[in-house]
Amino acid sequence: MKRVPNLLSMSRIVLCLPLLLVDAMTVPFWTLYVIAGLTDILDGFLARRWGVESKLGARLDSLADFVFVIAVGDKLFPYLKLPAALWMMIGLIALVKMVNAISSFVMKHRQGQSPFLHTKANKLTGFLLFVGMMTIGQSYFVPVAWMIACIALFAAIQEGHFIRSK
Repeated sequence: MKRVPNLLSMSRIVLCLPLLLVDAMTVPFWTLYVIAGLTDILDGFLARRWGVESKLGARLDSLADFVFVIAVGDKLFPYLKLPAALWMMIGLIALVKMVNAISSFVMKHRQGQSPFLHTKANKLTGFLLFVGMMTIGQSYFVPVAWMIACIALFAAIQEGHFIRSK
């Protein structure tokens, strides 16, 4: 039982290969996307529920998240028709997240702190990104993307505050 969360994280990494091989915006793509997303929801939930959280599990989850985002980004990037202002907002979020990562790395070595914060705002952002990607190609995609970007910026700023204040 205690290996199930880690197996779910590993399965997300494995699912990225067929995700890269199928055409984007097709039923097979979205099926793999949803299954991989569900593994992300379940791995942490089960680890906490069963009391089997571990540093290895947290690192594996973060690696699986990274691989999933890269695979999905590779497939969906050509379909992202966003205004320049929204791309600038995404760049700002990326910059804040990079500063947070550097700060977290420094703080981790000083205080033994975890390098990644799974705040409620970060979790909400992840969930909204997951669901929001399924609106690509719809007339309401850009407003949905703006809403997610605003929440993501708040989450990134909040994360930075938590990193630097602890």
